[in-house]
Amino acid sequence: MKKRHKTWTLLVVVFFAILFVSSCWLLGITLTITHDIEDEIVSTDTHFNSVAVDLTKEEDWRDNQDKLDEIYVAYFYGWVTNYQSSPATGKLYVYKDTTLHTLAEVESKATLVLGGLVFPPDTTVEVPIAAMKLEPIKDLIKEGKFALYMLAENTPFDIRVFDASVVVIFAVEP
Repeated sequence: MKKRHKTWTLLVVVFFAILFVSSCWLLGITLTITHDIEDEIVSTDTHFNSVAVDLTKEEDWRDNQDKLDEIYVAYFYGWVTNYQSSPATGKLYVYKDTTLHTLAEVESKATLVLGGLVFPPDTTVEVPIAAMKLEPIKDLIKEGKFALYMLAENTPFDIRVFDASVVVIFAVEP
């Protein structure tokens, strides 16, 4: 059931995003890439991991990388389980790779692209499709490879992100 809902939700977002950037059809080609993240992000206040996003594995990206003109928007979507008995306020970070190992490193070196995500206690919730702050990470997205980190503002926290996707809408030169 979650997969079907996810697919329809992504299709609706892609449709509206294409309408949003439809004025670019005259100047170039607008493409949408949906990159499903296979790994989970498990994050506590003492231990966490990150996931690598590699858009270069996507055929549309490989075919058009040398003609990349503009990145219009990047979205994040997924499911989060909060294992604590108190709410967690999530923050999604982007960094060039998966080498950050402490909360302080993530907060000082990575770029906060999505914040204020509230995860109720002891439950699993859907993170609705949300636009990430694009300007600070445009160059990383243009390179096609980056890492996602999910932390929470409050401690203690214990969250798991799964069944997530990144959607990138970009233009290529004709």
